[in-house]
Amino acid sequence: MNTPESADIHALSGAYAVDAVDDIERAEFERHLATCADCREEVASFRDTTLHLGMLMSATPPERLREQVLRDIAKVRPLAPAVSREAGDRIEATSRERSATQDPDAPSAPSRVSRLSDARRRRNRWFASAAAVIALGGGAALAVTQPWNSSSQVQNNIAAQVQQAPDAQRYQQTLADGSTVTVVRSESVGRAVLVTENLAAAPSGKTYQMWLQAPGGSFVSAGLVPPGSNQTVVLEGDAASAQGAGVTVEPSGGSPQPTTKPIALFAFA
Repeated sequence: MNTPESADIHALSGAYAVDAVDDIERAEFERHLATCADCREEVASFRDTTLHLGMLMSATPPERLREQVLRDIAKVRPLAPAVSREAGDRIEATSRERSATQDPDAPSAPSRVSRLSDARRRRNRWFASAAAVIALGGGAALAVTQPWNSSSQVQNNIAAQVQQAPDAQRYQQTLADGSTVTVVRSESVGRAVLVTENLAAAPSGKTYQMWLQAPGGSFVSAGLVPPGSNQTVVLEGDAASAQGAGVTVEPSGGSPQPTTKPIALFAFA
């Protein structure tokens, strides 16, 4: 059952992406991340944005744009973390119960949920501000990409960087039905890309899930393959240190660990 604290944990995605969490929050969020596809996607989007910003060619933006963005940062009001209606009702009920039992003469103290929410929202706001400052202070090519660009555009840009990198390595397998699955990895970029051609749809209630093999041999989720026979998808995680990659068929929403034999498995040279 969700608690107010577990509903609030979704707000950690931005802070986690830029390593702005303490050890306790990191352990708590990583346990949550293994079961929450939405947070995995959000963390990947944050990381891809920062990675892409750091790789852009240098181009000085107009001074008036720099001043406007830095001025507007102070006015940004971050959105509260999205919670289900059921979780919201529980939070409200808990607040009413505390108010009914609290000494009316005693000063009210913020709840743990409020303190966590405020702290995490400040960190997420810091993340957005830092990304904007990187773009401006680093002379990034704002005409090409910006922190507020869509995640799909960022994914496309990273996929292109990986496939066009001088050290790009291609690993391809042809499946029994004639479809092909290809993984392209660039150690210099630190990412890998999955390319499918004529891949059959996953069975009903199932999805294709990507994996990276860590140096110790274990497999770590690298995201889900969106529906469609021809896809180009950036794998989540550090591909530079990975020993290999794989694709399995998993229950809808994904699994924390592979549960089926891979339909494609690649060993990185």
